[in-house]
Amino acid sequence: MVVWDAVGNVLWGVRRWQDWDPRIQQALLQEDPEARAHAVDLSELFRQHPIELTLVKSLAELESNLAEAEFLLLHKVSVPAQALSAGRKLRLVEHLGLDYRGVPVRSARQLGIPVAAVPLINYLAVAEHAWALILSHLKQLPAVRAHMDRGQFQQSWGLFPGVLLVRDLTLGLLGLGEIGRVMASIARSFDMRVIYWDQGRLPAVEAECAAQYRDWETVFHEADVISVHLALNGDTEGIIGARELAWMKPSALVVNTARGRLIQQAALTEALVKRGIGGVALDVYEQEPLPADDPLLELQRRWPERVTLTPHCAWQSPWTWVRDSRAMWDNVLNVLRGEPVRYLVSGVGE
Repeated sequence: MVVWDAVGNVLWGVRRWQDWDPRIQQALLQEDPEARAHAVDLSELFRQHPIELTLVKSLAELESNLAEAEFLLLHKVSVPAQALSAGRKLRLVEHLGLDYRGVPVRSARQLGIPVAAVPLINYLAVAEHAWALILSHLKQLPAVRAHMDRGQFQQSWGLFPGVLLVRDLTLGLLGLGEIGRVMASIARSFDMRVIYWDQGRLPAVEAECAAQYRDWETVFHEADVISVHLALNGDTEGIIGARELAWMKPSALVVNTARGRLIQQAALTEALVKRGIGGVALDVYEQEPLPADDPLLELQRRWPERVTLTPHCAWQSPWTWVRDSRAMWDNVLNVLRGEPVRYLVSGVGE
């Protein structure tokens, strides 16, 4: 078994119980008293099929280990077609996540190697959370709740101005990877217009998601909701600053469930205070945990209808790690047992 994972999700959910942080153990047990039995580690899973596991961190390491590999498990990395040709013993190439653009599927098919792409439950949970933030803002749920708490509904029953119809608005996605695609799919169910920017155009995904590509500046000009789904790296850190926020409609909402350092937080706070944008909904921050004296917290208390902050909990719980890792390794077990492989990719080029 060879694992090349840029993040760690392939193995996070199948670690030994004693290797989990005590806080994570507590969270698992709180949601499932039988967590120790259900969060099975890798050695337990493969008790009947002893495995040799090799973790690689670079293409060079991958190439030096592929000749003897029977299974290749990947996450957020790119494997050149030429490199895959060394894997003559491969029985399965498996990618964690439906955004498997780094896997040379066509070459694998030519070599007769099945390829599977396992949906990331962790990412689906993030998309759900992002949409909860969006709908709460557009439907003005914090303001409606305050309205009810104050008893003002007695004089205005059935009326609450400022609530918006989703289908009348435009969703701007920064990143059309796995989470962005789920976001677009949900928007489509509302008949909401979707535009996106990514580091390169994705025509096949555009057609699948009914998303229209726009250049960087145009996305900010046209969107009523900007939802951030970019990876954090040297090219994207601080990519959204005062310039981008100034391009936005004064009524627009900024949602970030990706990484806090993608947005220059001081510029975002200033745009809120000066009403250059309509609102923010954040699950991630430049510094985490968010300092207790961060001005965003005071703005949330002052303007709950404009500011929603959550504590980096969109991924939901450690059980998403367990479910994601198990989906990968259960597929490997299917091969070893001669059972059907799930999430096979077909009809797709490199």
